[in-house]
Formats: sequence, C-alpha cells, structure tokens
Amino acid sequence: MTTPAEEEQPGPVPVDDPRPGDKRAAIDAEQAHLDRVHDRVEHLRRRAEERAAEAAADRSGATFQARYERDVTAHHHASRQQRYTFGDVESLAFGRLDLSDGDEMHVGRVSVIDDDGDVLLVDWRAPAAAAFYQATAARPIGVARRRTLVTRGRRLVDLDDEVLDGTAAERLGLRAVTGQGALLAALSRDRSGRMRDIVATIQGEQDRIIRAPASGTLVVSGGPGTGKTVVALHRVAYLLYRDRERFEGRGVLVIGPSAAFTEYTARVLPALGEDRAVQRPLAGLAPRGATIHGWDEPDVARTKGDLAMAEVLRRTLHAVLPPIPPTTRLSFEGTAVTVRRDHLEALRERHLDRIRADVPGGAYHDRSEVAAQALDDTLWSAWTRAHRAAGGRVPEDREGSGFAAALDNAPEVVLLRRCFWPERDPQEVLGTLARGEVALAEMGRGLLPAEELAAVADAWERAEGWTTDDVALLDELTALLGEAPSRRPRPNRPRDQDDDGGLRLATEALHVEVPAVDVESDGYRDFAHVVVDEAQDLSPLQWRAVSRRGPYASWTVVGDLAQRSRVAEPATWEEVAALIGRRSVEITTLEVNYRTPEEIAELAADVLAAAGHDPALAPRAVRASGQPPRQVLAADPVAASVEVVADLLASRGGTLGVLADSQDVDALTRALEDHLDEDGRDRTRVLEVRASKGLEFDDVVVVAPERIMQRSVVGTHQLYVAVTRATRTLTLVTTGEVELPGTGRCEQVEVTAGRP
Repeated sequence: MTTPAEEEQPGPVPVDDPRPGDKRAAIDAEQAHLDRVHDRVEHLRRRAEERAAEAAADRSGATFQARYERDVTAHHHASRQQRYTFGDVESLAFGRLDLSDGDEMHVGRVSVIDDDGDVLLVDWRAPAAAAFYQATAARPIGVARRRTLVTRGRRLVDLDDEVLDGTAAERLGLRAVTGQGALLAALSRDRSGRMRDIVATIQGEQDRIIRAPASGTLVVSGGPGTGKTVVALHRVAYLLYRDRERFEGRGVLVIGPSAAFTEYTARVLPALGEDRAVQRPLAGLAPRGATIHGWDEPDVARTKGDLAMAEVLRRTLHAVLPPIPPTTRLSFEGTAVTVRRDHLEALRERHLDRIRADVPGGAYHDRSEVAAQALDDTLWSAWTRAHRAAGGRVPEDREGSGFAAALDNAPEVVLLRRCFWPERDPQEVLGTLARGEVALAEMGRGLLPAEELAAVADAWERAEGWTTDDVALLDELTALLGEAPSRRPRPNRPRDQDDDGGLRLATEALHVEVPAVDVESDGYRDFAHVVVDEAQDLSPLQWRAVSRRGPYASWTVVGDLAQRSRVAEPATWEEVAALIGRRSVEITTLEVNYRTPEEIAELAADVLAAAGHDPALAPRAVRASGQPPRQVLAADPVAASVEVVADLLASRGGTLGVLADSQDVDALTRALEDHLDEDGRDRTRVLEVRASKGLEFDDVVVVAPERIMQRSVVGTHQLYVAVTRATRTLTLVTTGEVELPGTGRCEQVEVTAGRP
C-alpha cells in the first residue's frame, strides 16, 4: 500500500523530445489564442459600458415599474463592465490543459465565450479548471499535458509544458515544450512593493485550501513564505465566484495586522476580478475619528487584551457618569415633592446592570428611552404619593394630565435628566482611564493583578495617543455604549409616490423592499466571511472585537504560532475557534517555503530553535540562491546600515526592507532619507519588525538584531520574522557583542573606515 507522499511523487513519463521549431510554433499558436481572448474581453467590457450608459440615460419610463427596470438594467451592465475590468494584470490567460480524451481547455482569470458559443477561456475557479492545479504525473485525473503561459500583458514571452499522462500524450501526438518552469520563474522575479496574485502558479496543496467549503473555521497554518496570505485571498475570490449571492450580498472582511500589510495586499483581489471584499488593518476597527499608531510592549498588550478588561470597562462606564444632584424638587397641581439622590442612584444602577454588549437593544444608548421613562415613572410615583398624602386627587390619565410638561419646565428636573443618562463617547470613556481621571487600579480591583494594571496606567501616561492594542478596548466600549441618539440618522421626510426613497443603483432613486447593505460602513456587523491574517498575534479581546463583525460568518484564520508578537495568547487554533465562537474547526498546514532561499531558511531554522520551537517544523525551501547570509560587524549598526543599503541598491534591482527595533526606526529613516536618491527611497522600506509581518522584499537588512532579540520574551520570535522576509539576500548588521542564533552560517564582514 502506498503512502500519500508516495502517491504524490511523479513517475516516469515517456515523451518524445521536442523537434526544432516546436516551441516557436507553440508560442505563435498560443499568442493567436491570447489575442482572441483579450479582444473578446475588451469587446464585452465596452459593450457593457455602453449599455449601462444607455440605461442610465433612459428617461422614457414614467411609472415606478419602468424606473425600477431601467435601474436594474443599468446596474446589471455596470456589474458586467466591472467583471471584465482587471487593471494592471499580467494576462487574462495563463494556462492550457490538453485532456486525455483529445479536448483542450484554456484557463484564466474569467470565463470568456465568443458569439458562436465557443469557450475561449475557463475561469480558474470553475470546477473544470481544478485539474490545472491538482493534476500530477502520479494522478493525472484526465490531463495528458499541462501548459503554463508566461506573459507580459498581451504578449506571450514563454511557455512551459508538463506531460502528466505519457500514454495519452503519445496517442494524441503531444510533446513537452520545456521552459524555465513557471513556479521557479515567478519566484525569481524582482518584487514590486505590492503582493502579486499566484493564480498562474497555485500549487496542489494551496488549491485544496482555496476550494475548501466555507463552513465553520478553516485555519491555514504554515511557516514564513508558504503563501498563507495569498492563498487566503484567492480563497476569497473563489468563494465570491462559487456563491456570489451569499458572499457578495453580505460582504467579506479581510483583517490584516497593519496598514503596511493592507497596502501590500490591496491589489490581489482586484487583479482576480473581485472588489467587494473589505480590507482593513486591525487598527481600522477603531471608531471613526480615533487616531491609532504603533503597538504596546508585550506585557502591556497582554493586559489590555485580557477578557477581564471588558468588565473593567463596564465598571468604568458606571464611574464616568456625572453625580446625581443631592435633591430634585418638582411641583405639580399645587403639590411639591423632593426626591433624594440615593433613590435615583439605585434606579440608575439597576438599569446600568441591565446593559449588554452585542445584544440587540441592550447597549447603553439603546436603553436611553427606557431609562428616561423609568426616571419619569419614579418622579410620577413620588409626586402621586405626596399628592395623595396632601388630600389631592391623582389624575387617572397621566398622559393627558400635563405632568410631562411640568417636568420639562422644572429646572431641577432638566438638570437631573442631563445627569441621569447622558450620551457618552467610547474615546471619552477610555480617556478618563488613560488620563487617570478614573483610577484604573480601582476599576480593575479583583479582576487583574495590581502590577499589571499599574503597567497599563504608566503606558497610557507616556503615550501620545491610542495604540493598536487600545482598539479592542475602544471597540468593547462601542459595543457597550451603542450609537448615541444624536448621531443616528434622522428619519426621512415624507415622500410622495413620485419622490420614492431607497437603493440608488444608477441615476435616480429606486425603492426596493430589501434595504441596501453598506459593507464599507464602520457600523456594519454582518459579514458572510471573515479572514484574519497573522492571527497568532490577536489577543482574546481583539478576537472578541473581530468576531463582532461576523456573528454568523464562516472564517479563514491565517497564521503561524512561531511568529507571535505577544507574551500570552491562545496557544492552539482550537482555542482561537472557541474565542470566535465556533465549534467546528479544520486545521490545514502549508509546508513548502516558496519565498526564502535555502541559505536563509537554514539560518531561520536556527533562530526558530532558539525561540523554543522544533526546527524540523520549519517549512522546506524549494530553491537555493548561492548567496549565504552576511553578518556585518560594526560599532554603530545604524550608521553602518546606511552604507550597506546604498551598496545593495547600487548592485541590483528590486525592493529592499530595512528592519529594526522600534527605537531605531526613526534614526534609520532620517539617515537613509539624507543619503539615498529618489529611486533608492522608492525601493526601500524602513519598518519595525512587527510592521513587516506578511511582507516580503528581494533583499533584507536587519539592523541591530541583538536589540530585537533582547526587547522582550518574544524577541527571538520577532527575529525569526525579520530573517524570513527576504526572497534573495539577507544581511545582519550587528555589533557582534551578543551571540545570535544562525550567524555561524553567515559570511562575516567587518566595517573598515565606515565601509563594509
């Protein structure tokens, strides 16, 4: 019986060698087909554009039904136009399958059919196209030959053939026209500063994840360079294709670790023909108007992310409400009554205790009317008792008695109402803790250790604004408070039949029974699918914030526990699924490193071992560069890095990442700005290590790695992140005073007279 690994090993494929001219003829034939595809797509795009414009300009319909049909038609053609608009992509077609039964099929970004009904191109997400990614020589699944097209726009520059079924290929007269190999060709190209899609080079293990059913929680685990992020994004495109009504209608949310990451990945989905997914950094979950920058130290972040902080915030809401006046006096129908503070405080506390975050109608502001009514009921009860005691007759109908007007005209009651249940803002409430106006130690007493609370208070005192680790606290308060009445949309004015409100699809208003869903709005909380990248870094309270965006969603969770940036987070993916609120969890693992050359991967494995992980779990690199990592020894690593960066930029193309401890980033940025020309500045990014997560660069310079490693108990994990960002070369600039894991594999260089 063979093992799965043995089944995946390709066997011998007997094929004839290509004859002279075979490759040129194949390229010419494929170029002709490629031209047909591009011409057809451009024709379809222009036709949809023209029809959308015609429908939008049509004013012939005088009835509501006519306007409805016109706008639906305009929206339909506008959607088709968008579907055939791909922006800056390398090609629409990238592959061909020659099937064992003699049929052939071209695979690309979208399905294309000509006017005669012939299929020119099959969408890569279609079930028929799965064989392009999943067929192997050991398991050809009906494929005789797989051809990968290497293109630059509309021009075919190369192609690569793999004969998977030699018997069928011989019967059909097929030969293999070999090239460099599509995957290795893609891996060896310079980076551009933006993530590229991998739709032409998806590997079998990646394709199985992309096409997995969207139910429960799917975890995509794997080390650096295994393609976790880009697989998750292709999975989004696949889900939108397979069930557009579900996923486009309710939206897809993609959460990344940083703004740099979101910017890096922003073009992948549009290049795949999808633009309905909402991509946000974790900091983007903050309420509107909040400015977020940086992260806290790991120990502070751990406390801010503890679920106990939810109760701390609930207590704080009680504490930030203004005191109720000692007495409140009102007079009605000749009877005056005074209500004491203690009775009203007890009433308010009872209603505050009924507040529930994430329960419809349970937030603080949602209960404003209930609280106001309870206050008026209490004042009415107090007055009726006093009025009866004075021998007066209590009106049977309170609503028509004029009592409400008397309350509105009583100055002390007006003041009481303002104090009893005032509007509150999340930043305002958290600010009382951050500024020390409400003692954090008191709010957290019995919930968290005093020393941890003191560390958070000290961090807030030194901070210049909110950090990413404050976002979950702000989100918790947003859920606890709900939307303030003054910020809610005002009811629309009455409209007659000719001025109908509703969803706007084209030029005029279109009324539909189902309200439009604005998945881009800050308050939207019902995504159909949620993707969380670098998931190992989310705290329990951050998971709580993210899970609010998809209470009924399916999930794709992407991460690597060896790259964590925090002190104490969920240790297993099952714990993560529990935090999301999902019982069903499927864990998949990507084991091949497509990014990092073997020379750097070996150094990274040493760092991984130093971080306390089994180096055997490191993903396997698929290529070598022939360039060992370098260790540059310098008394001043920051100053020496300027020369190292300049030399690298002068000797090669591509992108360069300069990664350092957060305390060195500003000095490095200033030094490089002064010494690099415009091209060098465009090609270079200076980042603290955490901001580099999920990114990759052709060349990487790690500045003062000893400071990165010694910063915290997860410093070695951070160093592991830093040394695995490069696709070509790695340089460590260090003092040499601290022994670093993996440096025994480096070429040693000493700085002489300011030059390496």
